[in-house]
Order: sequence, then C-alpha cells, then structure tokens
Amino acid sequence: MGKPKSFKIACAGIVALGLLTGSAVAQTSLRMAVETSPGDPLNLMLTTFKDELAATAGADFAVEFFEGGSLGDETALTEMLRVDRVQVVPLGSDIVQMDHHFAVFDAPFLFDNKDEARAAIDGELGDLLKATLRQRANLHVLGFGELGFRSVSNNTRPINVPADLAGLKIRTPGSETRILAFAMLGAAPTPMALGDAYVAMRQGALDGQENPLSVIEEFSLYEVQKYISLTNHVYSPITLAMNGKTWDTLSDEQKAKVTAAAEIAGQKTRELSDAKDAELVAFFESKGVAVNSPDIAAFQVAAEPIHAEIAKFVTPEFMAQVKAIVQ
Repeated sequence: MGKPKSFKIACAGIVALGLLTGSAVAQTSLRMAVETSPGDPLNLMLTTFKDELAATAGADFAVEFFEGGSLGDETALTEMLRVDRVQVVPLGSDIVQMDHHFAVFDAPFLFDNKDEARAAIDGELGDLLKATLRQRANLHVLGFGELGFRSVSNNTRPINVPADLAGLKIRTPGSETRILAFAMLGAAPTPMALGDAYVAMRQGALDGQENPLSVIEEFSLYEVQKYISLTNHVYSPITLAMNGKTWDTLSDEQKAKVTAAAEIAGQKTRELSDAKDAELVAFFESKGVAVNSPDIAAFQVAAEPIHAEIAKFVTPEFMAQVKAIVQ
C-alpha cells in the first residue's frame, strides 16, 4: 500500500527546507567595519570592496556593513579583527599594533613620490608585509589602497624647516614610531583619536595635526587650522585585511573573487588620492588657509637619525630589505 499523498508532500517539504537551510549555512558571514564616513579613502576602500563582492560573489557571503565608527575607532576595530568579531577592516596607521614591521612607513621621506611607493607596495615590499602580517597577527592582506602622503597643519606658523615644529602640539595616530618621529623633530606629538582632533584644535588643546589632504578635507580639519604645510613626510597605505581563519575557510574560487574585489577597491582609493591632491590646495586656500611648500631637503637631513631609530623598531634587517627595494 502506497504512502498517503499528504505524507509525500510533507517529506518533499522537509527535503526542500533542508536544501534551503544548507544553502544559507554555506554562506560565509562577513562583518565589515570602518571608522570613517562616506567620502573618506578608508570608507571608499571598504564600500567599493563590498559592492564589488556583491556583484561577483553575492550568493557566497552574508555581509554586515558598519561605518562611521559605529563599532569603534580604528584601534578598537583592529583588535576586533584579530579576535574575529569582525572579518574585514581597512587599516591605516594603527596596523602597527598588529605588526611592528608596518612602522617602516613612519620613516620620513622613505619614498620620493607616489609612483615609487605604489610600485614597492604592489611588488616585493607588499609581499614582505603580507607574509609578516599573516605570521604575526593571523591577518590576511586582501589588498593595498592609498591614503597618500601626509602634510602638517597647525594654527601657529607655517612649517618651512624642521625647527618650525618646535614645541607644537601635533595630533598623531597611536603609532609609537610616528610619535617618535615627531618628537625627534622637536614637536610635542599627542596621540588621539582622529574624531576628537577637530574639537581639540578648535579649543586650543592641540596646535595641529598631520594627515593626507583628503583626510584634512573629509574631517573638516581645515576649518580650525590657519596653515597647511605640504611636507609629504610619510606615505600612508591602506591595508585591507581579513581575519586569517575566515580566509582559510574560503574556496579557491571565493579567494580569487575576494582578491579581485580588493584590487578594484585599492585602485579606486589611488584615483581619489590623485584627484584630491590636484584640487585640494586651491580649495583650502579658498577657505582662507595658507598653504606652503617647505624646504624638503632640510627635512630629509633631519630624518636620517629617525630612520636609524625606526630600524631598531622594525629590525635593521627588515629596514635594509625595504631600502634595497625602494632604492
């Protein structure tokens, strides 16, 4: 005697539900987070990555996206990434908390121009950093983007030579070597969350800060600064990192799609950097900010002892490798 029709329908429903459940479980959960808001290079890197991934591998991933520091600042996000509470974060200078080798970017005037920096990061230097970050922090580098060269702004005087930095309270990231560099140049470096810098400068608790021009615009820092000096003292990349355990769960096809999305995102940030550098000097001047080009040769001489100190931090062997690549 055959099974009742209702029994067959019920079985079919259970099988279908199982298939749907299996499909949902097969999706990899990706919590992505960034400290900054739309328009900022870090935000652009992550947003572009998310959108590209949705277009090429949307069925493979269940994405949650957090921006504007809703989960914390970059320092907090770095730790959350390490312990797998979030899976993808674009990191700026605070990546040195995970791997001290990234402090090599705090060596002033390591690169002469963007082309030189990009070639190194896209080549052997990038490979070195990817390997050491995975080994030390179990983070996988999906790709590199660009914040760009950093300039100094302040409310006291234009910076033409290193002596002009003397005594100025300059906001820096938490990077130990960035703090060291500005201290050796005679400033009073003050590590602080970037989101707090505007009010601190407006109230006089800080004299100035140092950031790429695009960040100075995005955070409206020019509104509370009289001078911007185009020091171009360090080049800051963006490191789009994924938790290593998450990376290891991906198929080869998924890894290829994720990497391709990151490459597109990185290129977008470089295009933004070039566009902003071309237009922002005139913009800042139109807002009443005095913009000047310092004596870079004088700064390069002053930077030599800083390189020696940073070499102790990243190891002399690693610094020698980097300089061989760059030079």
